[in-house]
Amino acid sequence: MPIHLGIYTIIHAAADADVVNYKYYQVYAGADAAVTINGVSVTMAASSILNISVSSISNTSDVYVLGEPINVQTGSPTLSNYPAP
Repeated sequence: MPIHLGIYTIIHAAADADVVNYKYYQVYAGADAAVTINGVSVTMAASSILNISVSSISNTSDVYVLGEPINVQTGSPTLSNYPAP
């Protein structure tokens, strides 16, 4: 498992979250919101961040998920489509 430093390359609105192609590790609330994360209802205050591995998230306005494309974590160690030399 890679080390997560809290610096991610992807941010999606909760409504656009794609847990098939992306792995999300943070949830950010831009405003007070009640969001369901991994089947659990969570009340988040404005500007709060929750560090969690997201498997599912409800379509909630002003809520965003941050993470990485899955292929970055499971891709070839040579970062190439060609076999290792």
